[in-house]
Amino acid sequence: MKSRTIWTIIWGALLVCCIAVAYTLTKSQASASPSNESIATIGGKSVTREEWLKEMEDEYGKSTLEDMINVRVVEQLAKKNNLKVSKSEIDREFLLIKAVNNSFYEDEHTTEKEWKDQIRYNILLEELLTKDIDISKTEMKSFYNQNKELYQFDDSYRIRHIVVKDEEEAKQVLKELEGGSSFEAVAAERSTDRYTSPYGGDLGFVTEASDNIPSSYIEEAKTLKQDEWSNEPIKVNNGYAIIQLKEKLNARTFSYDEVKNQIKRQIAMDQLGDKATVKSLWKEADVSWFYGEKSTK
Repeated sequence: MKSRTIWTIIWGALLVCCIAVAYTLTKSQASASPSNESIATIGGKSVTREEWLKEMEDEYGKSTLEDMINVRVVEQLAKKNNLKVSKSEIDREFLLIKAVNNSFYEDEHTTEKEWKDQIRYNILLEELLTKDIDISKTEMKSFYNQNKELYQFDDSYRIRHIVVKDEEEAKQVLKELEGGSSFEAVAAERSTDRYTSPYGGDLGFVTEASDNIPSSYIEEAKTLKQDEWSNEPIKVNNGYAIIQLKEKLNARTFSYDEVKNQIKRQIAMDQLGDKATVKSLWKEADVSWFYGEKSTK
């Protein structure tokens, strides 16, 4: 059974939050400026601040306001129902996002605190949506036994790499790094791996079982400390590489007792299906808003 887990929706939520913050900051910065102020000219014709703000509001205004409402609805109802999320639960979810789902590395602009705030929000939301659904202990244990791979991982290494065409260029890369150049900047400029170069050469978390990277990467990573890079070029199929170890996660298996609350939410969310939306909570929170009548859902 494929579950609707917390991290499968977290990317979209973070993206919406980023748009909301950018839009809100833009509005607040603009409020002190004249609405007819010209902010761009094209062939002598101006784009005014008022035109720009209207375009921003038409594009992002509704979704931004809806996101703000959703956050406050969840906080209000969580307080009403005395729901709390422990630090250990947030830390575990964050660890699983990194090690099992290997998605953390793709968004360098989202801080760890922002990730954890979003995890807390999602846990509270799922708790509110599923609080009246009973899941038997037998069903939860069965789910755990059938999906143990979701709750365990081997030693994992978060690796960056810079791949170049020959050994001479790899040695030049080492000189640049030793001279103070950042690994991410050199990867973006020099690496021939166009999939990872926009992310500073980040391969995410990999293990000895990973079949998409050279085994020599893991062997080298085992000898490195955090943020260290290999001091010799590594021969790979398409040239030579320099790797950097960004982080190591030691192997971990979470017990049933550690994840049983998460499993209950997963099964209950599956049962709710399309009904599992924050808008279904608006009526209880007595929401009314600019884009519609008072919620009657």
